[in-house]
Amino acid sequence: MRTDRLRVDVTGRTFLKAVITAALVWAWLYLWKWVLLFVVAVFIAVGLDPIVGWLEARRVKRAYGSVLVVGAIAALLLAFAWRAGAQLLEQGRMLGERIDEIQAEVSRRAPEGLLQMLPQPGSEPSEQTRSSDAPQPAGSGGQFASYASRLGRAIVNGVLAVGVALVLTVYLLIDGRRTYEWLVAFAPGPQRPRVRRTARAARDAVVGYVRGNVATSVLAGICAYVFLRIVGVPAALLLALLTGIFDFIPVLGIFLTAIPMVLLALTVSAGAAIATLVFNVIYNVVENYYVAPKVYGNQMRLSSLAVVLAFAVGAELGGVVGALVALPFAAMYPAVESLWLARRLGPEVARDHRRIEQSDEH
Repeated sequence: MRTDRLRVDVTGRTFLKAVITAALVWAWLYLWKWVLLFVVAVFIAVGLDPIVGWLEARRVKRAYGSVLVVGAIAALLLAFAWRAGAQLLEQGRMLGERIDEIQAEVSRRAPEGLLQMLPQPGSEPSEQTRSSDAPQPAGSGGQFASYASRLGRAIVNGVLAVGVALVLTVYLLIDGRRTYEWLVAFAPGPQRPRVRRTARAARDAVVGYVRGNVATSVLAGICAYVFLRIVGVPAALLLALLTGIFDFIPVLGIFLTAIPMVLLALTVSAGAAIATLVFNVIYNVVENYYVAPKVYGNQMRLSSLAVVLAFAVGAELGGVVGALVALPFAAMYPAVESLWLARRLGPEVARDHRRIEQSDEH
């Protein structure tokens, strides 16, 4: 009796590709945070390269100029932390007290039926909770200690990440050009011109993104601080700092900024809360439709839908850092399409896309 057997031949080259793919996936799962940190350092280095180039044109060696520029940024960060640290801690404590006041006011004014549906701070733990071996924090002091511990770890990790990113930035500014040429050498000879044009387009997108984001964030923080001081909202410096940080987050940053502002303004008066809400709405409109186009120019002409999708995909893959670095990658797509995909998509597709991008409405 004859039986047919299925035979699969796997060549050594195919097996090697499978092993390399598995190794890359394994490396990404364990090293993705460091990869994102390196990408952030690349973006910072690309954004600072024009300044280093300006110093180099004035006979300042590139190594010295790179250390000088990055050292100046680090010094500014340290000076801000030194001068504003104590005030930020005091305002953070005030912010916690005001939030407690708001919670007490909400509990006093909310309907009784709604309050019964919510867990009360002094309610008895369930049988499952009582039988758990895990230690429970004693009152608000235990909760505060837990929050302080998590905040301390987050601050330490953030400081270490910033330090590593700045060190990587120095090395990229000094040796980035040789590294770029070394990587371009991997491309086949006929493809190298397109690779270089793609790299130039990517550099322009990153420079425009970094320059524009820093400018709009600083402006948002300053305007928020001036407004909050005029209205008399407490923790003005802390809220202004949060405004500048959240301004880096597109589309959703306005909500992360407005909510704590309005809550603290409610502790002053209802009029202050309404004025704060109006300020956030007006400033968001002015920034999106006047400031951002002037700052970014034509290098980051992304529709709101493209921004939201890039932000969502980046956040899902790499958290907040992934969300921030996703936008420059999205801004690189028009160059990639015109240089690499035009033949497959057809010339009319690339032509229509360029026409749509250059129009005022998306």
